[in-house]
Amino acid sequence: MCKEIIPTSEFINSKLTAKANRQLQDPLVIMTGNIPTWLTELGKTCPFFFPFDTRQMLFYVTAFDRDRAMQRLLDTNPEINQSDSQDSRVAPRLDRKKRTVNREELLKQAESVMQDLGSSRAMLEIQYENEVGTGLGPTLEFYALVSQELQRADLGLWRGEEVTLSNPKGSQEGTKYIQNLQGLFALPFGRTAKPAHIAKVKMKFRFLGKLMAKAIMDFRLVDLPLGLPFYKWMLRQETSLTSHDLFDIDPVVARSVYHLEDIVRQKKRLEQDKSQTKESLQYALETLTMNGCSVEDLGLDFTLPGFPNIELKKGGKDIPVTIHNLEEYLRLVIFWALNEGVCRQFDSFRDGFESVFPLSHLQYFYPEELDQLLCGSKADTWDAKTLMECCRPDHGYTHDSRAVKFLFEILSSFDNEQQRLFLQFVTGSPRLPVGGFRSLNPPLTIVRKTFESTENPDDFLPSVMTCVNYLKLPDYSSIEIMRDKLLIAAREGQQSFHLS
Repeated sequence: MCKEIIPTSEFINSKLTAKANRQLQDPLVIMTGNIPTWLTELGKTCPFFFPFDTRQMLFYVTAFDRDRAMQRLLDTNPEINQSDSQDSRVAPRLDRKKRTVNREELLKQAESVMQDLGSSRAMLEIQYENEVGTGLGPTLEFYALVSQELQRADLGLWRGEEVTLSNPKGSQEGTKYIQNLQGLFALPFGRTAKPAHIAKVKMKFRFLGKLMAKAIMDFRLVDLPLGLPFYKWMLRQETSLTSHDLFDIDPVVARSVYHLEDIVRQKKRLEQDKSQTKESLQYALETLTMNGCSVEDLGLDFTLPGFPNIELKKGGKDIPVTIHNLEEYLRLVIFWALNEGVCRQFDSFRDGFESVFPLSHLQYFYPEELDQLLCGSKADTWDAKTLMECCRPDHGYTHDSRAVKFLFEILSSFDNEQQRLFLQFVTGSPRLPVGGFRSLNPPLTIVRKTFESTENPDDFLPSVMTCVNYLKLPDYSSIEIMRDKLLIAAREGQQSFHLS
């Protein structure tokens, strides 16, 4: 893997950043669209001058309409003078379009919603059939659930291994999903792939492009663990993909390729060595081995490793790999795995994406940063201090309440899976926005759940209002009971929005 010699943070220019932030946090500049050209030019040609947050704001200001840019500004800087946002000239007017979907056929319904409203400037809001919940929570959950549906093994979209979910709900029972610890990447097509299958897969990738672009545009998050080579394709950097990028989709194949590339380098050195006679060169080439095996003995042919039906060239399964054609073989393996076998999928993906807004607006970001833009904050440690600063006790609770202290202690002990469950339960999305709890808008509010004097709080579960990130928490008698009830509620309270 390539390590950067100097961390990118070293290149951030604090004076330019301060100047940029002043421009980007001025409601008047945003509303009149008077962003200076030096800022957009530098943002795209020298993104390393500015930290991610500055470029993210610059992106929202330049990629979409002014109302969206204004909304983004108010979301990220609530302290902007309240009187300003009361000013009718500044208050953003965003149209909203509501759609009701059925949970049973979520992927199919999502495809028709995106078909109709993906390219619309209006903010998309989702409600579920026979559930009263509406607004932010159900909408965030829609993006999270559709992201999960897209990882179903039967769709044939991704490289990776098939797994079943640890605690499946309803229709997920027995369904297999694709998992790839390096991140998801398109499953390659061979020359003989059936046209009907290709058309089906291309449609799904087109839909995925639309879904991701709409999520970015509406400040929503998707929950797809995509690999770095996927993001390079998104930024049109596919011609720069090399064997190093193979590691990000299949480390086992990548290691073998590195070994074999090393043999090719040794072969070239031997061929350039003037002191070799024809016979000694022949002998030296025959002694080049990988783990003690000569190239011929490895039994390779011109097919893609792991995909015996994908020939790297015509008649490839009948062409054995030897020391003499090894270099061509490696070049074709990398080409088919990262380019030729997946280009149709990515072309469809980019078509879908660009039907919402142009991909060129993403030039402000590096491939490594697109995960943050699309999927929000990576699992970070939740410590009690941060939670105390970012969460708001109210209606019966203060920061000194025993229940609130219990809650922060429990949350800071959660592992990744429990964090995801809790977030999905309280906000509708299994991930926090970039910046973690600090960026949650509205902030997580913890209120006391009230009961009749005859009722015991220990008999009840906590409940939530996801549209405003509201947790209604009973005052439990012990931290153990609170922990159990929270986890039960988070597990059982998934995938339904009713009045609580």
